[in-house]
Amino acid sequence: MNNEADAACGAVREMRMLTGLAVSRGFVAGPAFLYRAGTSEQVPEYRIEPAQVEQEVSRLADAFALTRTQIRSLAQELKKRISGDEATIFDGHLMILDDPSFLGSCKEKIAKNLRNAEAAVKQVADTYSSIFAAMDDAYLRERAQDVGDITKRILRNLSGGGDAHALRVEQPCIVVADELSPSETISLPKNLILGFATDRGSTTSHASLLARALGIPAVVGLGSLSEQIKSGDLLLLDGTRGKVIVNPGREERAAFEKMMLRSRTLEESLDQVKSQPGRTRDGRSVPFLANVDNSTPMTDLYAVGAEGIGLYRTEYLWLQGDREPSEEEQTQAYTAAARALPDGQSVTIRVLDLGGDKMIKGAGAAHKEANPFLGNRSIRFLLRNPEIFRRQLRAVLRASSHGNVRIMYPMITAIDELHAANMELHACMAELKAEGIPFDESIRRGVMIEIPAAALIADALAKECEFFSIGTNDLIQYTLAVDRVNETVARLYQPTHPAVLQLIDLSVTAAHAHGLKVSVCGETAADPVMAVLFVGMGVDELSMSPNLIRLVKRAVSQISFADAKALADTVRRMKGTPADKVYTFCRNQLIKLVPDLLFLQ
Repeated sequence: MNNEADAACGAVREMRMLTGLAVSRGFVAGPAFLYRAGTSEQVPEYRIEPAQVEQEVSRLADAFALTRTQIRSLAQELKKRISGDEATIFDGHLMILDDPSFLGSCKEKIAKNLRNAEAAVKQVADTYSSIFAAMDDAYLRERAQDVGDITKRILRNLSGGGDAHALRVEQPCIVVADELSPSETISLPKNLILGFATDRGSTTSHASLLARALGIPAVVGLGSLSEQIKSGDLLLLDGTRGKVIVNPGREERAAFEKMMLRSRTLEESLDQVKSQPGRTRDGRSVPFLANVDNSTPMTDLYAVGAEGIGLYRTEYLWLQGDREPSEEEQTQAYTAAARALPDGQSVTIRVLDLGGDKMIKGAGAAHKEANPFLGNRSIRFLLRNPEIFRRQLRAVLRASSHGNVRIMYPMITAIDELHAANMELHACMAELKAEGIPFDESIRRGVMIEIPAAALIADALAKECEFFSIGTNDLIQYTLAVDRVNETVARLYQPTHPAVLQLIDLSVTAAHAHGLKVSVCGETAADPVMAVLFVGMGVDELSMSPNLIRLVKRAVSQISFADAKALADTVRRMKGTPADKVYTFCRNQLIKLVPDLLFLQ
């Protein structure tokens, strides 16, 4: 992979303004650094002698080992900087790299065809990519990109070129590229990269997800920006509205500097709300909770304004060790979270949510399912594997004696699943009581509303639990039949679709009728526009990545509940309006009430 650092053009170049997709907010100005992936590099291919086979296989094994080390290092670096679903992006890379058939096929090409290691890797990778790209399942199709990312690293390591994704820059700049892979994005030197702009990409691509999680302003889908600029050209990047100005004039620079100043002032003001309880301008309480896993620094939650943990993702204990953690290991992790919170704050522990896009070795046939998102995942997996379920339930119950712990069941679709889960819980309570182990006998149980079926039977579910948590990621996906990480249909993933909003309304109404509180723990809760709309719809709590709490809390604090409710009432009457226009309407209405909202997205 080559880094192209063209000399800055001496003459004054024509100003151009391009519009793309705003994927990570922020306003930055700086010189462009044109990054070329070197995809056209020629892969050496030649015949080897039988006596050279062993040497080529050894070279291949060394390259695989180095690539594995590099990816694990990137994964560890990512987990240090962020928590949440984004931190597992490299799991797919490692899964492919650790597949014995991948390395085995490469060795076979070397031994049988007497070809050099580089040629063998290229041939096998091309076959893998074409197979994945032709698959009907969107998640599996994305593995073609992972194979490409891995292949580049292996080939560079075979050639002795070192880290294939190292970006060598010497001054603060805005990276411009055709597209960035997850490896390239996390490899960006954080102290020198002001932002990035790419020709291709979507709001749900891995690079976009990482940009938001890492706080890097970014615009994607700009068409041919990388073909129109030279390294050194001055860029103004507006990651809030999706605009890039190349070689701006004096007036454009002055206007942009005012926007940057206003944005910085607002960023500083976020610290003023972090220590305050979440509430609307007229005093309605809206607690802001954090989505975490066992790698999240619990002591940092207060610093970002969290008022509890709305979603503890237990599956990362399984994924990080690629095995089931023992009951004792789980108890220690859950207890640490419970003890870290101040009195009165709760931690909601979601039981194992493996399946779909998350799987571990030895999980049985689940990972071979044609459509894992609709298969043996989450509560279905646990009910089919009661020993695993009981070990986890016992651990959660044991942790409940050390703090305010709640337990939550994911992917519930029927009342009998909730009954079965509660029966397992009661059985574990009886065991612990007989063993003299303390636990909270009145532990609160909740249901995730993330399947349309659950929303439609919310009234029945509300009679059997103590709270609801709406998982908008899956609720939108399953309602609209859209894979949110599939770029080809990403535009159809719309949180303001009337069907999605009606399901949320049904859930909130049913919960409140039975005295239950409702939280939203999906990604949409971190969007200030959607957060205000949810508050107007009656949602009681919002849970999100810790680094986004201050931002959304600030936005909600500027809106009265009356205004939020009026917005929600208007949206309910817009059933015939396209979802994207509903979102634009909400955003424009809120900007009228709070002009600063433009800088808070």
